[in-house]
Amino acid sequence: MKRAAAYHLQSATRGFALVITLALLALLMLAVLALGTLARVSSRIAATSKFQTQARQHALLGLETALGALQQYAGGDDRITAMAGVTGVSAGASSATRHWCGVWTTTGGFVGWLVSGAEPGSSAAIQSGLARLALVSTGSVGAPAANSEHVDVGKWPIEVIDPLSGRRRVDGNFAYWVGDEGVKISAYAPDAELALAGVHPVLGSNPATSATAKLGLALATYGAKLPRVVTYEQLGLLPTPGAPLVASVLQDSFHHTTLTSRGLVSTGGGPVLRAGIFNPNTTSQIAWRGLLETYNSTAAGPPIAAIALGTSPVTSLPARIANNLALAGEAGKLPNGPFLTVAAFAGSGLLSTALAASGSGVTPEELITGIGPLLAVRSDTFRVRAGGEVLDPVDEATVRAVAYVEAIVQRVPAAAPNALGRRFRIIHFRWLGLDDL
Repeated sequence: MKRAAAYHLQSATRGFALVITLALLALLMLAVLALGTLARVSSRIAATSKFQTQARQHALLGLETALGALQQYAGGDDRITAMAGVTGVSAGASSATRHWCGVWTTTGGFVGWLVSGAEPGSSAAIQSGLARLALVSTGSVGAPAANSEHVDVGKWPIEVIDPLSGRRRVDGNFAYWVGDEGVKISAYAPDAELALAGVHPVLGSNPATSATAKLGLALATYGAKLPRVVTYEQLGLLPTPGAPLVASVLQDSFHHTTLTSRGLVSTGGGPVLRAGIFNPNTTSQIAWRGLLETYNSTAAGPPIAAIALGTSPVTSLPARIANNLALAGEAGKLPNGPFLTVAAFAGSGLLSTALAASGSGVTPEELITGIGPLLAVRSDTFRVRAGGEVLDPVDEATVRAVAYVEAIVQRVPAAAPNALGRRFRIIHFRWLGLDDL
């Protein structure tokens, strides 16, 4: 009896020890599995961080390349800038190169496009065989449409030598676009920097339902807040009377309105920066409407009569100028090219014919008297966007990470090194997400 009890006790003890052992083994296996999972996750996080850092480096390479091209092509005083619309690229959802910025000499020679992957000639086209990248897309302008075109550029491959195989492979891509802010109407021009005392740029307000009219209402109502606004995108924080600005207002105005366009103006003491400068080398009806409304509002040499602008996209005064600007060819302007001087624009048949058709009686001389100091046929303020991609080391068809960057760049009076004209200065910098493009 005693032996049987002892046997049962010993068996129970051994059974309990087995259960404990199995439980400990299960916990050990669970710990090993958890450590393995943690190691894999940490490895993936490290790889993702590495790829993202590489993508940012590629984007910064695009930005540096863009700044170099801008300095080389447009640093000198003997340069003209214009949007690609002046070469005949029409408004439309598929016109993804209309808002490229081109550079010409003061004698009319084409210098180049300030985008990656462009054909070398004055035709705004991406080189055959290059993949495209959209650097202005839904986040900036909404769905593609006339006057809200997306902007595509060509991607340049970045090649490296694989240290293990010794073969050349594509490690990633970069791309860039330089946008001309001078062909837009300024939303804000500080009093102390006005090119024409007392004359502030006016955003087009007709029709009243237009995006620029809604934005202009917000600017007029909350003008005291504008000195604290740093970027165009921050204008979206301004409410309209009774309601905030919806995203589409800024999107629809993106290609036609900038926060502040500053240009170098010659004075007795040398060139100085002035705000609200407008470059007439644009085919944007919306920007032209703003400029002509600025004339109607000016008190400097007041107009004999306000110009009748009209609202038709074909027969209105802004339309007559914008729609025919590319075709106009005369002294100081080649067909499908920019005006080379403000005087050439002032004396052009394009302007005189359009004003006469408006029936307002305002002459080109009166128009130039009213707003001439605001005009310059080159721009000095630019928006630069660049993108970078990193490809999988094994499968080059797989993109592992992307990054986008933007800078607002201002040309300043100081001389650049190596006889490259005047310096460009970054006045604002930010990283972009996909939703910002």
